[in-house]
Amino acid sequence: MKRRSLYTLVGAAVVAAAIFAAPASADIASDQADICARLDGDQSIDACTWVIRSGRWTGADLAGFYYNRGVAYGKKGLPDQAIADYTQAIALKPDFADAHFERGALYESKGLHDQAIADYTQVIALKPDFADAYDDRGGAYENIDLHDQAVADFSQAIALKPDFVDAYNGRAWSNHLAGRDAQALPDAEKAVSLLPSGWKVIDASALETRAEIYEKLGRRGEAIVDYRAALKIIPDLKSALDGLLTLGATP
Repeated sequence: MKRRSLYTLVGAAVVAAAIFAAPASADIASDQADICARLDGDQSIDACTWVIRSGRWTGADLAGFYYNRGVAYGKKGLPDQAIADYTQAIALKPDFADAHFERGALYESKGLHDQAIADYTQVIALKPDFADAYDDRGGAYENIDLHDQAVADFSQAIALKPDFVDAYNGRAWSNHLAGRDAQALPDAEKAVSLLPSGWKVIDASALETRAEIYEKLGRRGEAIVDYRAALKIIPDLKSALDGLLTLGATP
C-alpha cells in the first residue's frame, strides 16, 4: 500500500493568502490582487496572472501571488502548472516554507519522491515544529522503502502532535513493511482509536493497516473484521478484498 497518492490542499494556503495582502488602494490592481487571494479557481488564476504581469509587485509580495496561483492550479488538478508557480515563488523568496511544502506534496503525488523529500527537508529547516512536514516526509521515505527514516519522521510528528492519526498509521505501516509487526500493532491500534466520527479515506487506511498486521500476527478473526470495516468505507478497496480472499472470507 503506497501512501499519499493524492495531493491534498492544506491550511497553509489560506494563511499565505492572508499574509500577502494587496496594497491598500481602490484601483484595478488592488481589486485583481484581492481576487487572486481568494484561491477560487479560474477567476483567481486570471487575477493572479494579471497581477504577476502588471509589474506592480516584486520580491516577497510577488512570490505570494505566484503561490496563490499555484494553490488555485493545484485545486483545479493542474499539478505541473502549480509546481511551476511554487518554483517561481521560491526563487523570489527562498525561505517560503509554505511553497516548499505544497510543492513537495505535488512532487510526491507525481512519484517524484527525492524532490519531495528535498522540499520537506527545507520546510523542516525553516519550521522545525511543523508536524505535517515530518509526517509527509515520512510518507515519502516509506514510498521508497526507507522504513527506518520513515519511522523516525513519523515519531517526530507524533512528538509534536500526539493525536496525529496519520503519523501513527504511517509508523505502523512502515514497521509492518520492515517486518516488525509486533512493534507496529500498538501504533495501528492507536490510529484506529483516534479516528474521528464519520467515514473518511484515512479511516479505511488505518483499518486496513491494522488488518494486515493482524493477518501477519495470525489473528485471523480480527483481520477479517477490519478488512470488512474498511470495505464499508471504500467498497472496491482492492487490498482489503485481496486480504479477505487470502483469509478465505467473504466481503
